Amino acid sequence: MAARKSSAICWVVALLLSLLSLVFILIIILSGIGGHVLADYMTIDTRDLDIPPKLGSSTILNDLKSVAGLDWVGSDTNAESLGLSPTYSLNLLTACSENDGSTTCGTPKVGFNFNPSSDLHLDGTSIQGTMSSSYSDELQTYSKVSTFVGVGYIIGAVLMGFSCLFIIISRCFPKAILGGQISSGVAFLFLLASAIASVVTFIKLTNTFNNALGTSGVQAQTSSKMFGLGFGAAALTFIAFLLMFPLSKDWRSQPTRGVTVTDAKQEPAPKPGFLRRVTTWNQHKYMQVEKQKPVIHNRSPSPGSDREALIAAVENDFSHEYPNDFAMGSMEKKQKKQTSHSRNSSAAYDPHLNTAYEPQMAAAHDPRWI
Repeated sequence: MAARKSSAICWVVALLLSLLSLVFILIIILSGIGGHVLADYMTIDTRDLDIPPKLGSSTILNDLKSVAGLDWVGSDTNAESLGLSPTYSLNLLTACSENDGSTTCGTPKVGFNFNPSSDLHLDGTSIQGTMSSSYSDELQTYSKVSTFVGVGYIIGAVLMGFSCLFIIISRCFPKAILGGQISSGVAFLFLLASAIASVVTFIKLTNTFNNALGTSGVQAQTSSKMFGLGFGAAALTFIAFLLMFPLSKDWRSQPTRGVTVTDAKQEPAPKPGFLRRVTTWNQHKYMQVEKQKPVIHNRSPSPGSDREALIAAVENDFSHEYPNDFAMGSMEKKQKKQTSHSRNSSAAYDPHLNTAYEPQMAAAHDPRWI
């Protein structure tokens, strides 16, 4: 009873942890879709953006501006002049901009990557020519890793969905827990790899953005919420995977229904031949037979005595009124003997029980005996 209760507790906890892990994964994937930002990897602040004009470093143009009042240099570039929102958030499949409480998100796609040159409209500014090669290399690495992270979380979500389904089915079919265990184990590998890759990539990307754009007033910072969801989903999946081991052991320890295991030594040898296979054929039945007592014939020493005794017996049974009929006296005695000697059902079989050693019927009168 205690083992069954413990198994039920493991089943409930494994199901709840798997469902909670699935919720965490869905938050990571769906964040930013439909304008709902639940969590983000990185936030970019452009409110302090200030980029000098391309000709701002020219001494001649600056002197003409101060003497003649002609502005051949141009004004500085800021977020308002570029039409940028104050903040941007980077999610797994898209990026969203926030302006005056309204959130606008782009079209979600697997392998989305944020490029400041195009997304922040920095192509035509003076900062474009100052980017280092490490900045470009980091953007290429981020583009590749974002594809892997997106695919990893999507596969993890699908596997955890199957794991929850297998756990539920295992209440009716215990063997299904093996499918849940395999699904959660593979999902844990994808989730852990995606969480580690996302942390490493976005931390390096944040540092690269700050080094390249920090002097222009662009500030980037990572968010621990998305990282916590990733590692939390991986941890919950691993715990659920461990809790499925007792359930799988209980399934393997259950006796096989409908199958009786017998020792090979106890099994009878096969019966050759068709007639040997029929149990009621070629099988002798033996019953106990009582030993018959020997019949002792007492004979007289003289032949005349035997003759006289035989004649006397015949005379007693013979009917002088009806000489042509059988005598019934001995028949009645025979019936009484048969009734008294009727075999009991519980007695042993005696083939000579009804066989008497006296005459079965009286002989008819024959004058030759006189």
